[in-house]
Amino acid sequence: MDIEAYFKKVYTVAYMLTGEEKIAEEIAELAITNTVEQLNADNKVSASMLQLTILELVKIFLKMPKSYSDDNIISMQKALLALKPITRAVVIWKDVLGFKLSGDIPVFDYTYEELVVELVCGRRELKEYVNLCNCGS
Repeated sequence: MDIEAYFKKVYTVAYMLTGEEKIAEEIAELAITNTVEQLNADNKVSASMLQLTILELVKIFLKMPKSYSDDNIISMQKALLALKPITRAVVIWKDVLGFKLSGDIPVFDYTYEELVVELVCGRRELKEYVNLCNCGS
């Protein structure tokens, strides 16, 4: 993938996470800056480089101050942060980023079957959290 497509993909994910152009630009730029040393000399971006940058983007997004987010994003952040770390990572990897659960995911202590279990549990917990929040409204 060329560098322009890489920038567009990172920005698109940032925009999907934030829903705001200016904030998406800021966090996309930060994620790219934090991972740019991995770029090839010929300015070609590998799939693993894109994944590394997207993971950095998600980390930045989850650490953002609440004033940068609307209520729905804050609720989703809280729901994701309520998951145990491996479950959160698998849900973000598969459902937010759209990556496959296979040998691609950088979790070495889990089998594919265990990752699928974590994904199913994470989805169920998120659904329960959202239902609980909607009942209180």
